[in-house]
Amino acid sequence: MTRKLNRRTFGKALGTAAAGLAVPAALSGSASAFSDGERVEATTNLNTREQPGTESPVVATVSPGEVGEIMNGPTTEDGYTWWGVHWLDRNVWGWSVERYLASTGSAETDIVWPMNGYITSPYGPRGSGYHYGVDIGHNGEIGTPIYAARAGTAYTAYDSGGYGNYVYIVHENGYETEYGHVNSFAVSDGQSVSRGQHIAGMGDSGNSTGPHLHFGIEQNNDPKPIPGSDGQTVSAGGAIQRDYSGL
Repeated sequence: MTRKLNRRTFGKALGTAAAGLAVPAALSGSASAFSDGERVEATTNLNTREQPGTESPVVATVSPGEVGEIMNGPTTEDGYTWWGVHWLDRNVWGWSVERYLASTGSAETDIVWPMNGYITSPYGPRGSGYHYGVDIGHNGEIGTPIYAARAGTAYTAYDSGGYGNYVYIVHENGYETEYGHVNSFAVSDGQSVSRGQHIAGMGDSGNSTGPHLHFGIEQNNDPKPIPGSDGQTVSAGGAIQRDYSGL
């Protein structure tokens, strides 16, 4: 599957050119034709542009039937309603006119958030190093339930210098999800678990600055980005707005 972004992360360099894409404010007060993550297809030969507006440079011209995912919008410019779309087959991001888009339904969710809470440290640079996961807190409440982010086979482990008590779940195509610093286990080694199944309780074990969950995603030991911003509220079972190739 190809990459899916949410509104906050759409303003990235396009797949072909044009870094620094501005993200206009979404409209309010009226019903929207589409929603974030919804699949759409072009109904005609359709220009997708760097920015909303008929004078903005064309990034690509997509053909009838090509499928993309809604990333941002709507916004109006030059008398048209525009949506930010990631065109999947050609891996191009741009803005397209609503009247030439038709819904094909929502994309499948690959991985979901494993806990109710808020992000205390997002994925990415941190201090002098790099944080290869997302930390999620819940008011310091030891034992807050942690759930499987995807179906797979669960294992428990202990890492004295890092994660402390942790669970990792093996998924298909080399993927693992990791749940660090837990206080208690609700699964045993080799147990098959379903998405949303209770697997552990939030804790403060290992090298931890306070009670939280360190949540990571890897494929063949290669960390995979997890979208989310500092302070963002997340809900157990809520879709992580990214498609992970191979799931």
